[in-house]
Amino acid sequence: MATYYMYFPFLTCEVKCSDAALDIADRQNAYSMTLALRATVKLFRLVSREMELHQEILAFSISHNHRLVGIYGNYPVIDGKDTKCYRHLIRTFDFTELDGKEKWTAYKFTKNVYDIYMPNHFQLQCSAKDQIPADLDFSVPQFSQSFGLSQDLERHHLSGSSQPDSQSQEHSQQMSPYRC
Repeated sequence: MATYYMYFPFLTCEVKCSDAALDIADRQNAYSMTLALRATVKLFRLVSREMELHQEILAFSISHNHRLVGIYGNYPVIDGKDTKCYRHLIRTFDFTELDGKEKWTAYKFTKNVYDIYMPNHFQLQCSAKDQIPADLDFSVPQFSQSFGLSQDLERHHLSGSSQPDSQSQEHSQQMSPYRC
């Protein structure tokens, strides 16, 4: 049965100190978002509602250093039992240019994620959690292995270099693929 201990992240932020390290922050965000998206898709698969999530932004990530910011929307592409995760570039900018004109942009975006996006997203996830059958046995080893993430993530290195399949490529302008 679903409990209040179930968490599904919808925002990750990574801060690094140099331009080169920004790539590391992006990879760390991709890894974190893979975990979040995959868990959400698994939840919705338990109640046969996974197609509601297909190509819908389910989480956001922000990577920044002392002057550059990248804001991304992360979403799954579901094809049967296969799920691929993508990120859509929402905006990149230098918050030090133009005498700091953009210095509050990332803050405003984050605040809007919490104030506008999160309540609806939380309600959607709660509706799926409430539909989990009470007799579902989470202690079965086979279920635990299929629900686990670590083995699958080891198979899919999150270097950001994997390419989307041809079906997904049509909507992947300005989007960076990473596998779930």
